[in-house]
Amino acid sequence: MAACQKDDDSVTAECDELKEPTPFALTLEPHFVYINPPEIPNDNPLTVEGIELGRKLFFERKLSKNNQISCANCHNPANAFNDKDRALSRGVGGLIGERNAMPLFNLAFTRNFPGHGAFNWDGSANTIEEQAFIPVAHPLEMQETWTNVVSKLQNDPAYPPMFEAAFMTNVIDSNLVVKALAQFERTLISGESKMDNEIKKEFGFDYTGPALNQQERRGYEIFADNTRGDCVHCHTDIPNPLFTDFEFRNNGLDVNPDSGLALVTKKASDVGKFKTPSLRNLVYTAPYMHDGRFATLEEVINFYSDSVKANSTNIDNLMFDRGSHIANLSDQEKDDLVSFLRAITDSSFVNNPDFRRP
Repeated sequence: MAACQKDDDSVTAECDELKEPTPFALTLEPHFVYINPPEIPNDNPLTVEGIELGRKLFFERKLSKNNQISCANCHNPANAFNDKDRALSRGVGGLIGERNAMPLFNLAFTRNFPGHGAFNWDGSANTIEEQAFIPVAHPLEMQETWTNVVSKLQNDPAYPPMFEAAFMTNVIDSNLVVKALAQFERTLISGESKMDNEIKKEFGFDYTGPALNQQERRGYEIFADNTRGDCVHCHTDIPNPLFTDFEFRNNGLDVNPDSGLALVTKKASDVGKFKTPSLRNLVYTAPYMHDGRFATLEEVINFYSDSVKANSTNIDNLMFDRGSHIANLSDQEKDDLVSFLRAITDSSFVNNPDFRRP
């Protein structure tokens, strides 16, 4: 604001017209009270104007070299912000990427880690803002420079007024772009499904719509039983609604050229470790694993039942301690488990108009 003042310290009429952005508060489902509150950085508070700008930028193709690729190309709202049906995502010119695009929801609850970041499959970004910097210049993704992106946005008459409303300046830079994107992404909260209703029912909250049916309930019991599925040690038990512990683990996949977390930490003990994904919205996010190797949930369950590599380097102890692998499940039990996993589907999230192209 100092730049808006005359030498005699009187404020110009132009400055009088600048308005502080409107604060925005996230609305959470009542059972989210059982987890830590969302982490909103002090230097990037949520505002109505910042979120709206971030939503527009999320669908903005000018972020790419050929003006054809936006964030939404690999993170489609209709697919829980995932690149559905592609094992590896594709960038400018159809170049095939290195990993399966992660779905985007409940990012505001991600925990921090000492020694490496919390975001991406390999922990290569510490914050959502930091993560948002990466795809623009990545040679297999948007292939653009931030200098060019800023120039294109600055010369688009729609953007300077939106940046002024969100950040009180019409001079665009990359830091403000990623701040706006991060604000929008922090609003992507998924908390409604049959399983969420089950949690609400069990803990005395009001809810609408169905909770788990008998088969889904049987599947949940397998999920939580440490002599059968024991999925809860990595994907959390109720009342936690996130279905991930956010940790980085080696889950016994076969040897893969992708070293995962070790690419960031440079530690041999981290080879093959990848971020534990949430089990929410799995019906929208196939194929599965960091490299999209499994096309169906049935394939995933069969892997944990029959194909975990016991001698894999750095395999997480939880894969074998306390029966933490799916052992000797009958076909019916596997069907029940799949039925439960499908019950963590939040159709209201993927159909939310606030998350679609403006």
